[in-house]
Amino acid sequence: MDGSPARGAPETVPEVDAALRLFPGPVAVVGAGYGSAAGGLTVAWVTRVSIEPPLVLVSIGHERHTYGLLEGATEFTISLLREDQVAVGRLFGLHSRRDRDKWAETPHVLLGGGVPALARCAVRLLCDVAGRFATGDHDCFVGRVVHAEVVDGGPALPMRGRDYAPQAD
Repeated sequence: MDGSPARGAPETVPEVDAALRLFPGPVAVVGAGYGSAAGGLTVAWVTRVSIEPPLVLVSIGHERHTYGLLEGATEFTISLLREDQVAVGRLFGLHSRRDRDKWAETPHVLLGGGVPALARCAVRLLCDVAGRFATGDHDCFVGRVVHAEVVDGGPALPMRGRDYAPQAD
């Protein structure tokens, strides 16, 4: 035996979570609207999945207010945050629309059929919902990019472990 776990032996959730938190990923705000309701939340599980057609994927937890909006939405926005937008990431990540209208506190634009996106960010995307599939406690929403705009450019804000604040030297 070399000290490694036996093949197929389950790892503990904290060990797996600690390992997966080392995967780099951008921090973004996803905007959604359904009917007259609008919402948004911070996500760190967002990636591109296809060049042609241009597709991106965001993973949204079932308990999130914006998840409920996305269930009926035909489009959503992704605003990729810049490194200097930690406060915006925290606003959209720590507060629910159930308790606070984050868009009323944040300069934004409306794209497509009236979906909010940040006025200031690195990149802004408008996506048509191209698919959705369940993945445990999250659903993955696949978006076909119908509008892409480099707003302020990079560097983008990366997820760093459990937070996205820059690390102290």
